[in-house]
Amino acid sequence: MPTSTSDDAFAEVKAKVDLVKVVQEHVRLSKRNRDFWGLCPFHQEDSPSFKVNPQMQSWYCFGCERSGDVFTFVELIEKTDKRGALQLLAERAGVELKKLSPEQKERSDSRRRLLAMLKLAAQYYEYVLWSTPTGETGRRLLASRKVTEETARAFQLGYAPAGRGFAEYLRAKKRSLADAQEAGLMRRDGTDFFAERLVIPIRDERGQPLAFTARTVRADEQRKYINSPETPAYVKGRVIFGLDLARDEIARKGHAVLMEGQFDVITAHGTGIKHAVASSGTALTDDQVRLLKRFTDELLLVFDSDRAGRAAAQKAVVLAAAHQMRTRVAAIEGAKDPDEFLRAAGAEAPKRWEELAAKAPSGFEFGMEDAAAGLNLSNANHVELAARRLREWIAQFPPTLQEEYRERAKRWMGVSGHLLAADPDERRSSGRPGPQKAGNNGLGAPHMGKKMTVGRYLLQLLAVRPAAFERVRTKITPEELDEEDRGIYVRMLETYERGGASGLENELAGYPAEEQDLIRRAWAAPPPNVDEEVAVELAERIRLDRMKGRHSGIIRELSEAERGKDWERVARLEAEARELARAIAEMERRG
Repeated sequence: MPTSTSDDAFAEVKAKVDLVKVVQEHVRLSKRNRDFWGLCPFHQEDSPSFKVNPQMQSWYCFGCERSGDVFTFVELIEKTDKRGALQLLAERAGVELKKLSPEQKERSDSRRRLLAMLKLAAQYYEYVLWSTPTGETGRRLLASRKVTEETARAFQLGYAPAGRGFAEYLRAKKRSLADAQEAGLMRRDGTDFFAERLVIPIRDERGQPLAFTARTVRADEQRKYINSPETPAYVKGRVIFGLDLARDEIARKGHAVLMEGQFDVITAHGTGIKHAVASSGTALTDDQVRLLKRFTDELLLVFDSDRAGRAAAQKAVVLAAAHQMRTRVAAIEGAKDPDEFLRAAGAEAPKRWEELAAKAPSGFEFGMEDAAAGLNLSNANHVELAARRLREWIAQFPPTLQEEYRERAKRWMGVSGHLLAADPDERRSSGRPGPQKAGNNGLGAPHMGKKMTVGRYLLQLLAVRPAAFERVRTKITPEELDEEDRGIYVRMLETYERGGASGLENELAGYPAEEQDLIRRAWAAPPPNVDEEVAVELAERIRLDRMKGRHSGIIRELSEAERGKDWERVARLEAEARELARAIAEMERRG
């Protein structure tokens, strides 16, 4: 196969593929003179306005005004990026994008073998489920879950029999048992890893099986589900279950329904909710959000109804917001998860679902309601508690959203601004500071000519999360801080001791102007992490740095004492240095 470097890859691939043939795989084209016309695949239309020019190898839609070449078309139709389009077209054209080293080639070949083995396994398990007496156990389980054969086949569900059936199947096909073991399909003794389980393929957005999850059919089996291990072909935090089946419906509906479990999605599709996908029981990741963003800018989150499910929904709301995605959260009532909710609804499931989705609040509103859950907002103490929770909730969002969310929270609670405002003076001045850029060590970038020290970072964190004083004040003394940080630390600590977590807002007007500015900047653009554990780590780091500085000073004094032959002072300094070195070593060992 010819190879290509990154410099000429696009040109070589473009020369070897025909735009008309690529487009015809997705659009019915008819020729008019020299051009080809069809219905645009990127927006709804009744008459053709999508034109392909074979001479220029370009396309243009007069309706939505999109245009481009073969790479742009594949990017849009496959919901991928430019590199992904290049890889897809390079495979089609027989162009190897990069000359690989022997090690890279081995990894690439290994991944291809794994993918081929996983595809073969999915076909085998599906055959066993539907075409053998052994599969009857799996078919009964599906019937009990109200999963039809049509839905099961769409997800390529299968059944893994007991024994060494898959190994025998591979031997008959002269395929590698070692590859099956590497893919997590077979144990060393040749028995099937998923024996006596209903098998659910985990496929990528194009339908390629990457892994499996499997549910037991035995009542005496303690582990209800087992999963494939991560392999060179499968990283669970990068895959969205059901996306290959849901992608077109997501485009039509304008949003994706994100659930937690595979059976939630399978039942949803069987009910007609064909834009449902799942994070496969794991916490939503950045990679998963980026993948979903290729297909939509809005998520309807439908997680389990327990506390863990609500917490997962809140984390997903914040993560999606960081990627400029809108969210809504549907709260399930009378069931523990979407699967149970939809099965219990029976024939009424589509109607019940529409009602559930219609009243789903935005992700931010869901978090507000959760912050005030169980509180009486006519009680002043409860209002203070709710306000503190809301400030913490708002602080998790990107700074560009915080002011809007603060205003919405104030209207929703019906409270005065100072309880929720990042700036108690309501930002009298114009020119609101923007978000700080984080450095490699997580410290915010310098501002107003002030160097960002560890102590300054700690002060910012304490300004955003005053409750961290409870632990920090036992880990550090004011004398251990730099002189320019010492005064504001003492003032903030005294304010916290008098007024608690809300004391800083109430007393900030009495602080010196420079200290007010530091605190307000921290409120407007919080540090990357405001966890109390981080505050403790920073305090201990300051103490350790101070101890190391003191140790270096003692060593210098010791040299002077030895030169002056002050042996009494030498003995005292040596003892201090030893004691300090032991303390430093102990702190470093703990850290």
